[in-house]
Amino acid sequence: MQPRAIDVICQHTRKGELIPIKLRIRDEEGEFQSYAIRSYRDLSHKGTYTMPNGIVATSNILPFDCKIMVFGQEKLVHLFYNSRDNIWRINM
Repeated sequence: MQPRAIDVICQHTRKGELIPIKLRIRDEEGEFQSYAIRSYRDLSHKGTYTMPNGIVATSNILPFDCKIMVFGQEKLVHLFYNSRDNIWRINM
């Protein structure tokens, strides 16, 4: 599945860190669904590497593993933020 652009609400800390808080994606019917991010893991400290979905993470791409609740089940999603383009993408 190709990563797609999504809406993300995030927090910027005083140290310059980025914290994803909530995401919004379109479902199969084209309606927006919002999900609170229950926990996240910032993977940007690893330098340049290839994520499990094949995306190459570099210094301008900040990858995150995030847990959300979908129909009562916890699901792991891979978010990444491109700081050059200011675009969040998801790979589910």
